[in-house]
Amino acid sequence: MTAEVEQQAELQRLARVLGVRPKELGFLDGAAAADVRALRDTVADELFERHRRSFERAVALAGRLPAGLTATLAQRAMGPVLGARAAALLAPGDAAELARRLPPAFLADVAEHMDLRKAGPLVAGIPPETLRETAAELRRREQWVVLGMFVGHVETDVVAPLLDVLDGEALLRTALVVEHPECLDGILAVLPDARLDDVLEAAHRHDLWSEAVWLVSQLSPVQGARVIEAIERMQADALDRLAELLVAETELRRAAKPLIKLAPRHLRQRIGA
Repeated sequence: MTAEVEQQAELQRLARVLGVRPKELGFLDGAAAADVRALRDTVADELFERHRRSFERAVALAGRLPAGLTATLAQRAMGPVLGARAAALLAPGDAAELARRLPPAFLADVAEHMDLRKAGPLVAGIPPETLRETAAELRRREQWVVLGMFVGHVETDVVAPLLDVLDGEALLRTALVVEHPECLDGILAVLPDARLDDVLEAAHRHDLWSEAVWLVSQLSPVQGARVIEAIERMQADALDRLAELLVAETELRRAAKPLIKLAPRHLRQRIGA
């Protein structure tokens, strides 16, 4: 299950870089996730280097102009694609000042084309409210891959304030495509118990139990135990549905083994484990 999840997530990320739909990359089905990732990085680097001199001139010009005028030019002259690639050359302070003057919808457009390997360090300096509004816009667009890229490249203390604008469904769908799953334990640690309940309710309501089980498989025993406690708080119909899936789907049951081991006996009996 994990290998398939990682491979599909990488295909979605590559599709974003290429500006195509994931299904157009069907010829890469079966390719190892690491190979798809290497291809994505190569393509992104080539796109950046091809126009580096133009980006450098644009950034140099922006440094000589008032911030308000730079923001206007960024929207009307460069647009989100070129703006996203040029952003990697901005100084953190300049990036923060520019972002503060740009509307969330345009920042979301930029985020969809940004290479977070290069521009990720800039995000920490952007005002939190600007980041929240941009994250809310990306959630509205259901841009899970883009949100997942940010989570994987930005420190947890920067991501934490954004979690309030992401509901349980958004958190599950985003977690599935986070580029660095090892960061998920720290993200979950800052969620209060009530938000964990929301995540599991979303798994039940939107039939996202596979996503939920995969998320739990990335957690430490401490956070896994919190999830078990949240499962015990679930309504009977949600528990019954989880039990049905674990009995019917062998692969899901196998992925859920770490979670099942943490569960007390009465809960293992309830979910048929």
